[in-house]
Amino acid sequence: MTSVSQDQRSERPVVKDAVLLQAIAALRASRLPPGPDVLLLQAPQFLFESINIDSIRQRGYYAYPPTGLQWLATRLENRGLRVTIADINLLLLERLIQDPGYDHRNWLDLVRDEVARTEPAVAGVTCLSINSDLSSATHPLPAMLRAIRAARSCLLLAGGPTAMNDVSALLDGNTCDFVIDGEGEDRLDYLLGLWYGPEWYPAVAPPRNGIYFRAPDTGATVPSAGESAPVVLAGNLVKSFARIPVERYCRAGSLNPYSRMAGPDLPYAGFQLARGCRCNCQFCGVRTFMGAGTRVFPVADVLEEMDYLVRQRGVRHFEVLDDDFLARPEATAELLTGMVPLRRDFAITWSANNGLIAHSLTRELLALMRDSGCLGFKIGIESGNPDILRRMRKPGTRETFEQAAARLRDFPELFVGGNYIIGCFHEETFAQILDTFRFSCALGLDWSSFTVFQDNSRDLKAGGVKGKAFDFIPTKSSADRKLHDDPTLPLGLDLPSLDPHSVPGPELLKNIWLTFNLAGNYLLNPNLFRPGGAAKFTAWVEAIRPPYPTNPYMRLFAGYGRRFMGDTATAETHEAECRRLLANSSSWRHLFGRFGLDALVTPESGLWNATAASDQVVSLARRYAAALGVPVPRDRATRT
Repeated sequence: MTSVSQDQRSERPVVKDAVLLQAIAALRASRLPPGPDVLLLQAPQFLFESINIDSIRQRGYYAYPPTGLQWLATRLENRGLRVTIADINLLLLERLIQDPGYDHRNWLDLVRDEVARTEPAVAGVTCLSINSDLSSATHPLPAMLRAIRAARSCLLLAGGPTAMNDVSALLDGNTCDFVIDGEGEDRLDYLLGLWYGPEWYPAVAPPRNGIYFRAPDTGATVPSAGESAPVVLAGNLVKSFARIPVERYCRAGSLNPYSRMAGPDLPYAGFQLARGCRCNCQFCGVRTFMGAGTRVFPVADVLEEMDYLVRQRGVRHFEVLDDDFLARPEATAELLTGMVPLRRDFAITWSANNGLIAHSLTRELLALMRDSGCLGFKIGIESGNPDILRRMRKPGTRETFEQAAARLRDFPELFVGGNYIIGCFHEETFAQILDTFRFSCALGLDWSSFTVFQDNSRDLKAGGVKGKAFDFIPTKSSADRKLHDDPTLPLGLDLPSLDPHSVPGPELLKNIWLTFNLAGNYLLNPNLFRPGGAAKFTAWVEAIRPPYPTNPYMRLFAGYGRRFMGDTATAETHEAECRRLLANSSSWRHLFGRFGLDALVTPESGLWNATAASDQVVSLARRYAAALGVPVPRDRATRT
């Protein structure tokens, strides 16, 4: 039992939330008494209905260290509680990689094992997956909560962005006791102070709102009453990393393509300079989750954590976890300047896949990014249609994005992509969607990441698209990573036949997505038309390929790039694998035919000769450029 002085007890706030106190009192009769052991678990970061074991074994799945849980553990340990962090995502990926006979359907045994080992009085689960139906029997978050509930009568909590998609779904049927919204440190501190009471836990945290539960008298889902002040940012996770096997994450998965570009065997971690975002984009939940505005950690604290991870734990690549890394330019510049020695002495790299705000990309910051080891980043552009941009409340215009793209041409070392959304609000016309594709080509960035607008659980219950959620990258929606197209719908060169005023439905959006991806990122990729660009293009294609082990056009174009780099041996490996994948898949042969790619892999095409390949690919690129209303970047393929 933690010793609590009389002075500490006198600091307990006056609690006015009678309904929350009633809920806690009602739960005490059916839950274990307060004890020192707390178990915090991270759920799998994928959906089981589309699991692809081959992709997992190529380390193509996300494996993010549990940064949020580390901050919660740090706060609770300062209260004298014993906290265990169990990353079920990591444990499951490791098991699937190391044990070919393991049946992933038994994954909840990993959860039960952790509960049995730690015997917690309190357990909390967080989840970082795509939006999906939380009432689904297979969604990892409610599945874990049900498994813990069946195994032990502990106080059971849920939190994180996914949990807030549908709070009622998690509180229905006694799945968990409380759902914590937004930043968890202060809210969890307050809740456990009430649960443990003054003999265990001096609740110096003031009352907080955003703790959801079932009201004992009505059964309605209600939030706690109290302040909504943001968490004060200070300190770092150096001590917390003692419990995190950070070296193992790169052997189980990856952060994103940038961490695979850095090197699949290099240990990695995330870092966070700021929380929150300056913007208030309509499609984004950051402001709802984090509150308005931004806050930054002391730069010295962030650098201390990075220095520890590099020198003591062997980390060599970092991912920015911020939603708005450039919010405070002076702090960003100070941090990047402090990272330059780590780059010089340890060859560290870093990336920002989450998306940066274009108008904040000054030449001075871009130079610091390059010098501190940045491999690249994404820019949140989202649309090329001015009306859609205004409706989204994006902090940028076509002009500001064009200006940023122009500045980036002076920094070819950085691999920069644009993030785009199609099918916005289920009301976007094909003409507006086509504006986005044409704008992405005009910007000439290294890559265009197109995603499909999606519903969350609450939207689905209200009659969203067919009552079903799908992955925002359509080819991840199925286990075989194929797009199962409807042959009656336009695809590829037939896409312009669509009525420009029509609003494409979900199946047609998949065809639009695949056409844009193939045409914009492969056939018309600007790096295939720039001197020296083939190496840059090929490195990225090889980095994005592991999540899609059965995709033949990734192999096709990786081989194409390797030919121009003069790497014949690797090119031949890609080419042989492309042919094998096509031979084993009638659906991919069908898609190659619909896209016109079949002409590139016939014996007559001479694809595997660099000069002939250039002629064939440029010819097909011209056809797509004419059909979609964009120019070919240049009238020749790269030779170096």
